[in-house]
Amino acid sequence: MTCHDMNAVITSRSSDSALPLAAAEHIAGCERCRDLMLVLDNGPEIPAAPAGHVKLIQASMLRDLRPVRPLAPVGVFLAGFTISFLLVVIIGSIQLHAYGWSVLSLSQKTVVFAGLALGAGVLTVSIARQMRPGSKYRISPALLSGGVLLLLAVGMGAVFQSRQESAFVSKGLLCLSVGLKYAIPGALLSWLWLRRGATLFPRLMGATAGGFAGLIGITVLEVHCPNLNLYHILVWHMGVLLLSALGGLALGATVEVIRQRRQRQTT
Repeated sequence: MTCHDMNAVITSRSSDSALPLAAAEHIAGCERCRDLMLVLDNGPEIPAAPAGHVKLIQASMLRDLRPVRPLAPVGVFLAGFTISFLLVVIIGSIQLHAYGWSVLSLSQKTVVFAGLALGAGVLTVSIARQMRPGSKYRISPALLSGGVLLLLAVGMGAVFQSRQESAFVSKGLLCLSVGLKYAIPGALLSWLWLRRGATLFPRLMGATAGGFAGLIGITVLEVHCPNLNLYHILVWHMGVLLLSALGGLALGATVEVIRQRRQRQTT
């Protein structure tokens, strides 16, 4: 029997079965195969760590251990984000008056607000799952904000038409600032819930939560703004969602950098 034949015997042998006679005779005369069998049967010789090193490892582990509050059920977070969304939208609609709502047709109201509600629901579920380590995703969270933006753009294009508009930039910037004005408190309310979860990937979470806050700003704008020009809506209203998602992404990247610096300082 050769060493090559011995490899086949070793791979096909169960842990409690005896070696064939030819294999035993080969091991008796082959130092390589004998050493290999000793490792497989007894395991490698691992020297014990010095007692001082073990105490240092234990001390470093115990220093960072602290009680952890159990995560609330997913339904609690979904309800919290829903309440935050509705609270900011209702306050914004009261403060700004519902001029846009009064000029929208039934089909426009249906498409616009159903799309906004669907987008907010999708992002809320994504945020709640990202707050729980080990959750599975059917769609990558990185794609959801972009998908929601595309879905809304298609819906807006289906129910609004392009029109001539004077002072396109000045009016648009006003709407953009109003949308961001209400997206910011929406983001702050979301943060109160986010801090109760365990975020492993701050950039993904930031982009998703930023997109959710942007939807709050767009919803307030759609209730308030009477401008039905498609280009105005796509550029300035949808711009609230885009800027909010990018802002959340940048904030999440900053958090990751801070975490990495702290880890380097402690190691």
